[in-house]
Amino acid sequence: MKTLIFDFDGTIADSFELMVDVAYDLIGMERLPQSEVNRLRGLAPAKIIRELQIPLTKLPRIVIKGRQKMHERMHEVQPFAGMTEVLEALRTNTNFRMWVMSSNSEPNVRTFLRTHKLEGYFDEVHGSVGVFNKATALRKVLRKNHLTAIDCLYIGDEVRDIAAAKKAGLRPISVSWGFQTAKVLADHEPYALARKPADLLRILQDDKV
Repeated sequence: MKTLIFDFDGTIADSFELMVDVAYDLIGMERLPQSEVNRLRGLAPAKIIRELQIPLTKLPRIVIKGRQKMHERMHEVQPFAGMTEVLEALRTNTNFRMWVMSSNSEPNVRTFLRTHKLEGYFDEVHGSVGVFNKATALRKVLRKNHLTAIDCLYIGDEVRDIAAAKKAGLRPISVSWGFQTAKVLADHEPYALARKPADLLRILQDDKV
């Protein structure tokens, strides 16, 4: 049986605006023009941090505080349009196991899933994984659960998701409705690229999967 490991923010949950709002609050910087925000979305997280001149020593505190502030406002976050129907179809019409693995906290992820009646679609939820070391987190999850990498697919919205999946031996499926654009994602050669949630069904029903 194959396992689908979903990223959370930007893949299932439309949380980008909330994350940006929380980031402004924690970093204490003035809001950027939308054009600049769009430009930054095309960069890797490490480069964004350098451009915004965020001290690396402050990152752990920012991440922890960010998760806390997001917990207070998770009721504002909605699933991406069409994602609920796709998850339901995958759970009822296929033999995939489905997990969530996120750098967001497990309580935040579970609160969202319960609120939107999605928790029953997932076999496991792994939260608070390393923001910059997802490959290690993926390997740990696979070892702990006796999974074979080639039988797992990692579904995410960022270039770092592609890199982490490849490094851990999983096939990455990128979604273009999240943090980074379709062009940026395609340039990093994921196994497949979904431009709308329904595309996931087509990709996952392909004989090669």
